[in-house]
Amino acid sequence: MALSADIGFTVETQITTFSTLPLECGITLLNVEAAYETYGTLNAERSNAILLLHAFSGDAHAAGISKETGQPGWWSPMVGPGLAFDTDKYFVICSNVLGGCRGTTGPGSIDPTTGERYAMRFPVITIGDMVRLQKLLVNSLGIERLLAVSGGSMGGMQALQWAAAYPEAVAAAIPIAATSRHSAQQIAFNEVGRQAVMADPDWNEGNYYDSKPPARGLAVARMVGHITYMSDESMRQKFGRRLQDKDVFGFDFSVDFEVESYLRYRGSQFVNRFDANSYLYITKAMDYFDLSAGHPSLTAAFDCCATRFLVLSFTSDWLYPTYQSLETVSALRSRNIDVAFCELTSNYGHDAFLLETKEQSEMMTGFLDSVYRDLSRGARQRPGRVANAAPIHERPDYAMIAEMIEPGARVLDLGCGEGELLAWLRDQKQVDGRGVEIDGSRVGRAIARGVSAHQSDIDNGLADYQDGTFDFVILSQTLQETRYPLRVLREMLRVGRHGIVAFPNFGHWSTRLAHLVSGRAPQTELFPYKWFESPNLHFLTVDDFAQLCRNQNWRIERQFFLSGDKNLRLWPNLMAKVAVFSIRPND
Repeated sequence: MALSADIGFTVETQITTFSTLPLECGITLLNVEAAYETYGTLNAERSNAILLLHAFSGDAHAAGISKETGQPGWWSPMVGPGLAFDTDKYFVICSNVLGGCRGTTGPGSIDPTTGERYAMRFPVITIGDMVRLQKLLVNSLGIERLLAVSGGSMGGMQALQWAAAYPEAVAAAIPIAATSRHSAQQIAFNEVGRQAVMADPDWNEGNYYDSKPPARGLAVARMVGHITYMSDESMRQKFGRRLQDKDVFGFDFSVDFEVESYLRYRGSQFVNRFDANSYLYITKAMDYFDLSAGHPSLTAAFDCCATRFLVLSFTSDWLYPTYQSLETVSALRSRNIDVAFCELTSNYGHDAFLLETKEQSEMMTGFLDSVYRDLSRGARQRPGRVANAAPIHERPDYAMIAEMIEPGARVLDLGCGEGELLAWLRDQKQVDGRGVEIDGSRVGRAIARGVSAHQSDIDNGLADYQDGTFDFVILSQTLQETRYPLRVLREMLRVGRHGIVAFPNFGHWSTRLAHLVSGRAPQTELFPYKWFESPNLHFLTVDDFAQLCRNQNWRIERQFFLSGDKNLRLWPNLMAKVAVFSIRPND
């Protein structure tokens, strides 16, 4: 389906039917319908397809204007010409999940064996069952391998399931604000919602399709759920304690506060578009989801996975907190799977993945461009420089470091900043590069360059990586800012065959002179900060580092001493502004 340049394009939901669908519970569904929409054009190689995976209450209408309802899609700011999921480049698919109520077979559908609605006779389903139906749909479109799968919340769970269950069928996965399994708290919130539905007398054991639906129970369930999607700060900003259309309390149980009115409105709107039984089945599928089930560990679930990952979370998301995304990231890193991770700052809570589109778009654009380039030209064989990779001659230490790196090497850059060096090494030397950086905004810009950057504090160690994972580990202009430099250096040499360390030389004559003359903490070109503003925790010299290497029995393989763009040979401890060492343990 080709699209116009106007992102307000009209789109129509399509339905396809599959004769059978085996489920994890052992039952096989017959004549299963799947509702889906597509955006963009599938290329001749069928290599540009992206599958979007909706959250709990979403549907197949991800973008554009629905021909049936006239409403925009749930991710319209992200899907269209020139957007993150650029429909001028990619063929984008979104389907309604199994068990849903927006065109795909669910409890409200007709059971072909009885001619009546399934209601609660519908078999219990799982996230795996949903993905299995999506796989049938993708295959029916003639697509053997997806460029990417992406979704937030329950959509992120599906993305993880895709990568674990069909690693050969998906090149990249972007799980957002998601988890590899529900916590007790997440299960508890879902159970409150289910009990609200089933406690409504109109639910009638699920047999309400020819009578009055359980609107009150479903509305309460949605109200509870919506509270978990927001954050305390977003609710404070949106509502505070403002009263709704009155100046004083009513001293009754009618609506007093704006937030009460808002929740009631959300509940009533949800009732008009969602089936109560679908609510029960889909929340149960989310609670059953556990990617580590059937494996010794979560890490083992990714043993056969060669998929690239971009994992995103949000600071204010207390429903799917960042620690759950980091559990997935840790498992991926321990298998040396290419994973980028960033925690985005937001006040919107769990809903941020639908609302904070600018930063997500920038990272997804760079990430997808990188994945597509790999597939189109062959991984690790990408000639030429990317347009937004900064020239490294602006940093003489980068030039020295780049000289040491072998083509095609596996490289880890600690304190990678915005990824300029890794982007250059990727495009000029075809390295397999990963980066670690504590600053989330810098990580975002690195990912936008197509660099696999991971937001983390290197002082916390590199325990996720196995011994000897990398050929070179780089620590450039970062050692002096670490809290535990010796620990970081030892970890570098554990996970890498060679360590490359660059640092400003505090023994430079200008620093010595400034200290001697003023009697105060020096401020020089090399150290421009005031003592109380400096990020530097340790002030080391060339001789200090050389002595440390001798004490630790580390071999110095190569060394460069820089003053501007000149490589010095005489009196480096006095004359060098920056030192670059290549080190490794003595055998």
